[in-house]
Amino acid sequence: MNKIRIGIVGGGYMASVHAKNLATIENVEIAAICDPFVKPENLIEAFGIKMYFDNFKKMIDEANVTAIVLTIPPFAHNGEVEYAAEKGVHVFMEKPVALTVDRAKSMADVIKRTGVTSMVGYMMRYGAAVSKLKEMIDSGKAGKVTLFDARYECNSLHTPWWKDKLKSGGQILEQIIHLYDLATHFAGAPKSVVGLTANLCHTDVEGYTVEDTSSSLIQFKNGAIGSICGTNCAVPMKWNGLFTVVCEKVTVFFDDPNNAIFVYTDGEEPIEEKVSGNVDTYLEEMKAFISVLSGQQLDISTIQDGLESLTLVANVTKSNGQSINM
Repeated sequence: MNKIRIGIVGGGYMASVHAKNLATIENVEIAAICDPFVKPENLIEAFGIKMYFDNFKKMIDEANVTAIVLTIPPFAHNGEVEYAAEKGVHVFMEKPVALTVDRAKSMADVIKRTGVTSMVGYMMRYGAAVSKLKEMIDSGKAGKVTLFDARYECNSLHTPWWKDKLKSGGQILEQIIHLYDLATHFAGAPKSVVGLTANLCHTDVEGYTVEDTSSSLIQFKNGAIGSICGTNCAVPMKWNGLFTVVCEKVTVFFDDPNNAIFVYTDGEEPIEEKVSGNVDTYLEEMKAFISVLSGQQLDISTIQDGLESLTLVANVTKSNGQSINM
């Protein structure tokens, strides 16, 4: 079997995460890396990458890659997905897939037309506890999903581009979208959403134009309800994504995607089970992507999932307290 040749786009932190994981997967070669600004010597040396490009199209045209792993921030996207797809190159991309819904739709249309495989990096889906509940929901063992209740907490200025809404899209779009994706992963398609956002703690920070406080209420097509809050005003150097999922037959309290308390409520007395996992969710999502490229039939988060979650959070940010039908 010919090796799956990967071209990495971007040379920052997420590029190093994915490169490390790709290097452990059988039948994969990191064939090339592209960064138009700085040659990532550390990654080239660490992973024996033989081809470096400062031009994306040149990499696609000359490196003979099977797929690209797109790790650049959304504001830096410049047609890479469309160009790769038109050349028959498969695409793994970090979230959010774009800064606007229209842009994401354009990407999704090209991927659908060309038939290439796409995957969006929603790694939280691969946690041990998340996977267990998803299997229970899909099999009917959990009963109806009734409530998804979540909050995201941090306190950081992050990278310089992050605080500029024109570059990051805001905290909901760039960070909390992971929780919105999980909401739809468990409860299905949303029917309507109402949201509120504010900047309450960073009005004196120059160039800080993103929201630092947000809350939303989601009605799903199956009748379930979701509530997601976010803040960048919480404890410094702490990044918490906490969520609870209430189903007819089980309530699950998540500390993170790997660890949760399952309380089974379909018997005479509630029964509690602690699920503790140490799944490397970034590794598992990349394994899934490579497995699909190798011909396996797996349910992965595609560009369509990326479009749907982007549409949801975009409506949260523009709602301003008014309900928006999806």
